[in-house]
Amino acid sequence: MMDPVLGNPPSTSVLLRQINIGLLCVQESPADRPTMSDVFSMIVNENAPLPAPKRPAFAMGRNMGDTSSSMSSAGLHSVNNLTVTMMDAR
Repeated sequence: MMDPVLGNPPSTSVLLRQINIGLLCVQESPADRPTMSDVFSMIVNENAPLPAPKRPAFAMGRNMGDTSSSMSSAGLHSVNNLTVTMMDAR
């Protein structure tokens, strides 16, 4: 998961901690995100417990290409006003 150019890979626990910190920084609500001083403290204090990030607002959990869904047959193309664009090469 880490670019070898960056040097020796950290232990699995350190890597998972860094991923957790990253997930905390991209939470949907800005009020839930840590400040930069909190992030620095989380990185420096490797033994301090981290809060669990909240569930993401949008997750790819279903097949977007499934045209046989009940939404398509009802004429609804979006539940949350999001548009998915598929890029195809010429």
